[in-house]
Parts: sequence; C-alpha cells; structure tokens
Amino acid sequence: MLKVFIPSIIIGLVLLCSVITIYRCAISTAWWRWFALFPILLLYIILYGFTWGFWQLKVTELTFESEAIPESFDGYKIAQIADLHCGGAFWGPYRGLLGDGVEKVNSLKPDMICVVGDLQNFLPKEPMERSKELSALKAPDGVYSIMGNHDYASYSGLSPKAQAEQIALTKKAQASFGWTMLNDEHRYIYRETKQADGTVKRDSICVIGEENWGLPPFPQKGDIKKAVSRTSGMTATDSTVYVPIKDNTETFSILLSHDPNAWRHHVLPVFRPDIMLAGHTHGTQFSFFGMTPASMTYDEWGGFYYDNNGKDSREPTGKKRETLLSVSTGFGGNLPFRFGMPREIVLITLKHKR
Repeated sequence: MLKVFIPSIIIGLVLLCSVITIYRCAISTAWWRWFALFPILLLYIILYGFTWGFWQLKVTELTFESEAIPESFDGYKIAQIADLHCGGAFWGPYRGLLGDGVEKVNSLKPDMICVVGDLQNFLPKEPMERSKELSALKAPDGVYSIMGNHDYASYSGLSPKAQAEQIALTKKAQASFGWTMLNDEHRYIYRETKQADGTVKRDSICVIGEENWGLPPFPQKGDIKKAVSRTSGMTATDSTVYVPIKDNTETFSILLSHDPNAWRHHVLPVFRPDIMLAGHTHGTQFSFFGMTPASMTYDEWGGFYYDNNGKDSREPTGKKRETLLSVSTGFGGNLPFRFGMPREIVLITLKHKR
C-alpha cells in the first residue's frame, strides 16, 4: 500500500501547491477564482481514485428472510464477488490487492462463494497468471462462477475462431482453480438433519448459472430455460443429484447472471429465482455525493432490489416469497481507479422465515 499511497500524496502535494500558486498569481478577479478550483478538484479525484480510493474494500451484508429457505439452511452464508478484471486492476503496485481480497472473502467463512462474471479484461491469460490467488478461494460447498461479457474475449480484436479458442481456455482456467462453472446449468446443495423419530430429513437449495445476457451491444448468450432444465452430461454423486427445475414453488433458488438488465428483460418473464446475483456495472467506479453515472444507464446498478409487482423496491415488500436482485459494484475494475465507489464483497445470510 505504501508503494502507491505515499508517492502519490507527495506528488499530489507538489501539484496542489503549484495549482494554488498559479491560482493566486495569475487570477486577480475574485469571480474567476472559483474556476481555478476545478483543476484542484480534478487533481484530487485522480490522485485519490488511483490510491486510497482503489485500495478500499468494503463488505456489504444482508440477511435475506424467506419461508422457502429450509430450516437446515438457516444462517447459510453466500459470498458474492464480481468483475475482478484481473488484467485491468491487479498489476504493478496493485498486484497484492487480489490476494488480500481473497483472504478477506475466506475470512468471512461463507458456505458458498459466487463469482459472477468478468474475471478477465481481454484474455484468459490474465486470470491464469493469478491462479495461485484465485485457487485459494475456498468454501465448504464450493466456488461457483459464470461468464461475463469480457470473458468471451470480445474486446480482444481476435477472429471468431480465435475467440472460441480463448473461451475454451477461460472455462478450462476456472475449472483448474477448483471452481464449478455454470454455463446454463444448475446444481443442488443438500443438508441432512436427523429428526426426533430417528429419520433423516434431506433439504436442498439450488444454485443456477447462465451465460451472459445483456441488452445490446452486450452478448445475449444466456438461456434461462436451459439453465433450469439441463441435466445432460452430469454425473450424480453422494452429495449432489442433478434434476430439472420444473418450477420454483418448492426449491429455494439462487441465480448467477452477470448483467442486471437480465433480471427484468430476460429472467423474470420466464423464471422467478428467490435471489439473483449480478455485477457488470461497477457503479462506474465513480460516485460524487451519492451520484453515479451508472444510475443514468441502469435501473438496477448497485445494491439490493426487491421485485414489487414489476417495480423495484429497495426494501423487502412483505410478500410471502420475496425475489431479490443483488448487484455487486465490483471486486476489481477495468483500471485501478475508484472514487466514492469502493471495491466490494457482498455477503448474504439466509434466514428461514417461520
């Protein structure tokens, strides 16, 4: 941290003194002096954003209550991270932030970790070079991941054939980290509890992942119908059985879908997950007095949203079965800059509603 913070502060102080000197010497009219504050403010934003602003990592916590959550999953913790952009954020003096962030996620002791897309900026070699840190993400029920728009090598300038090869490498890399990629697929997680009569009750929740679906110009590859019904090529184990989700009237479901626009335009018309985890927006990595450009382009740009008869509510609606959208503002970034929009880990704790 000191490698970035102290040098930047020294440079900032020198530049600030220079701007103030120019301001005092070159501008004599009081009315015009206010305009000299703009370059000072801009300088402060740049210096802060590339130093302390990007170093910050916050944990946003929410307890989600629902009657659909089995009692055996009461207190179950889900860690959500998004938009690592390994090649854009964690290089040079910022390199150690990735490992520090992974340690922070693990320290929260989540039962499950969800990485909701955009692991890379351009090519899979970026996360592959950080395999040590990414492989260290651990949770008892595993790490689940999905594809984001950047994970298709769409911005690399490669031919379609070369892009397809890179996509295959992206999927192979995430598997090598010990993660489970859900490309229009789902998995069940089970808990067994012994009853008073000696019988064993087996409860489950379902984690679903779909490929990226966003409004143009972003890829629309996700197939939610396939994600909740696909079973081909899967092998059952003692702890996991793969069966189609015909509806969600019984099974509590968590959907991983990178772009929050998918919630209203693509997911809810077909399937109502109890929770959808998204990212993509980064909150534009910038906020000034609570205002962010992300709010001008996305209805759901960051934080928690509950569906209230087709409209957004920031608070639980009181319905018997809530539907929640959680939009992370990002764990990394396209570049190592953030102002008013710190990097984020979301921790959701499930609570059985009696």
